[in-house]
Amino acid sequence: MGTGQDQERPRSPGQGALRSLAELDMLHSLAAKLNRLNDVRQIGEAITGELRTLIDYHNCRVHLLDGDGETLVPVAFRGELTEYEGETFEGLVTKVGEGMTGRVAATGESFYAPNAREVPWALQIPGTPEIDESFLAVPMRYGDRVIGVISLSKLGVDRFDREDMRVLEVLASHAAIAFENARLLQREREAAETAAALLALSQALTRVHEQEGVLAAALEELPGIVAASAVAAYVRDPASGAFRPVAQRGFPPQPGLREVPAAVATPFLRALDRPFVLPAEEAARVPAEFAALEQVRDILVCPLRWEPDGFGAIVIVAPSGQGFDDRALRLAGGIADITSLALGNARRFHELERFHELVETLDAVFWEADAEDLGFTFLSGRAAGILGGLGQDPAGAGRRWGDHVAPDDREEAVEACRAAVREGRDTSIEYRVPGSAGQTLWVRDLVHVVTDATGEVRQLRGLMVDITERKRAEQALRRSERQYSRAFRREREAAQRLRALDEMKNTFLQAVSHDLRTPLTSILGSALTLEQNGRDLSSEDALDLVRRIAANARKLERLLGDLLDLDKLQRGIVAPQRRPSDLAELVRQVVEDAEVLRGRAVELDLREAHAEVDPAKVERIVENLLANAARHTPPGTRIWVATQPVPGGVEIAVEDEGPGVPAELRDAVFQPFHQVPGKTDHSPGVGIGLSLVRRFAELHGGRAWVEDRPGGGASFRVFLPS
Repeated sequence: MGTGQDQERPRSPGQGALRSLAELDMLHSLAAKLNRLNDVRQIGEAITGELRTLIDYHNCRVHLLDGDGETLVPVAFRGELTEYEGETFEGLVTKVGEGMTGRVAATGESFYAPNAREVPWALQIPGTPEIDESFLAVPMRYGDRVIGVISLSKLGVDRFDREDMRVLEVLASHAAIAFENARLLQREREAAETAAALLALSQALTRVHEQEGVLAAALEELPGIVAASAVAAYVRDPASGAFRPVAQRGFPPQPGLREVPAAVATPFLRALDRPFVLPAEEAARVPAEFAALEQVRDILVCPLRWEPDGFGAIVIVAPSGQGFDDRALRLAGGIADITSLALGNARRFHELERFHELVETLDAVFWEADAEDLGFTFLSGRAAGILGGLGQDPAGAGRRWGDHVAPDDREEAVEACRAAVREGRDTSIEYRVPGSAGQTLWVRDLVHVVTDATGEVRQLRGLMVDITERKRAEQALRRSERQYSRAFRREREAAQRLRALDEMKNTFLQAVSHDLRTPLTSILGSALTLEQNGRDLSSEDALDLVRRIAANARKLERLLGDLLDLDKLQRGIVAPQRRPSDLAELVRQVVEDAEVLRGRAVELDLREAHAEVDPAKVERIVENLLANAARHTPPGTRIWVATQPVPGGVEIAVEDEGPGVPAELRDAVFQPFHQVPGKTDHSPGVGIGLSLVRRFAELHGGRAWVEDRPGGGASFRVFLPS
């Protein structure tokens, strides 16, 4: 305690025992209640309300550390605030290190002031009178982090005692877990809401097949994803470079949005491939004739790019008095990607429509048929001029491919078409057909096999060209092949990109959801065991549960740290803090401290090697390599760790006796969220650790790779330039 800690009021032994039992029962009840709540405000209100039954106080305040790591925000307070004229909720917001509450958050230690007026570094809230007031505050710790402070005050001098502090400290430990669990659930809810919003945006845009409609639909959905007072979409003219407004929401009709010349827009384009924020002071430099709003605010710009040369931007104006945080930037990136993809699809759809229009003008028949029974699903209008009666119905209803072929050629032609389906390959078939005027024509049929995402043949498309007049047929063939292959090549490429994005999303969600829930479940299980059976457990069992809680908490911290580091590296905001380092000693220390190596045989060959590196980043490299080796090798096998100077730098190697890495996967294992095919176990960090190894190595100007270890196993190596 602080000053006055030895002035505890006397109590008889019987009174103390009775109070302790009552407080213990109340704490158990309150802890159980907190664990059932999943909202930060509700947890804070429960603490301030129930705590009064344990400790008599005048005011109780619960502060949580904000995301900036500096601000302490009151999530709940209770008491007779009206007696402090001028004290407001906003006035209770403080900074780490400031005043008594901020000092507790900074030091992580409980504090008691018998009289707050006598504390020289205490802060006086403006407009409140100076009074004699006892003050007690304890930190809420989650692992080794302080996440907030619970503080009590009571009119008068030395109104709290040691027992009050002990009760408050026990409550704070339960509260920290409840708050962190609520925050995790809140982040999961936000992630789910974000995914749902982006999915809704994708679904909305998928239904639109023209450029301006895509942008209008995107602006309609956008305010439900990112807070905005106004939004607009611009498309750049390829010839002049000017940005033309094509859709807007929230801007006044007068004077309205104007086309922005390239010379005006270019200085404000900070990036062409990622969203960025124009602060209000910079946005104020936009010429008045192009500023449609009277009040200047922060602007979030989302560049849009689509094939082959389309470029534009979505402009999001912040609500009054607000700005854009990192989450808004990430959401804007998703919006830009989805909108760009939809614009590309709209472009391809438009080209496909033009292709069908062009087909109708060709001296050829465009057709589509089911791959299983060869039944026609579409025949272009030209069919009537070539195929006679078959061409009377544009859809070819009730007829199959081959019915139009002359009887003498039919069996061979149908077999060639079915062979194309079986082998999944395109083919060209020449055969005779009875013409509409009763004459026999020669047709060259270009058959294209269309497969789905699994590679199964679902459809046939083709062109029937009358080659009776060879020259005309050859000209039509060149035009149709060029248009046909270009349109479908773009369609296949778009489908491949969509599949890759979907696979990465599924892998990410599976890995992160599993890796967060597994250690969290263990923590909750151990904590509940302590809560329910703590008085009946031996000290060894209780200590074992505490160690499990700490170990799983560290796993969670490592996973979240890896995710944050990967995000920072992908956004290019990390720079190495280099200093001369003894890499052999650094690696030795990491190996000695590595929990994942407990019970494993590790052989060290650490030759003296010095280089200017970022020690923290190198430690992360070695930790992830050791975790990877331990995770992917059977228990009881050996692990080798070595450092050695090489020309131009230092090489670090971690080798194992495991199954090794196939040659075709040696680059893929360093990609984010990659999982080895057939791998059934799943442990925190899968798909992240090796990606960070390569990126941290590249951050130093080095590289990371994997090769076979002589004698079997994998040899992961990292080169760091000196």
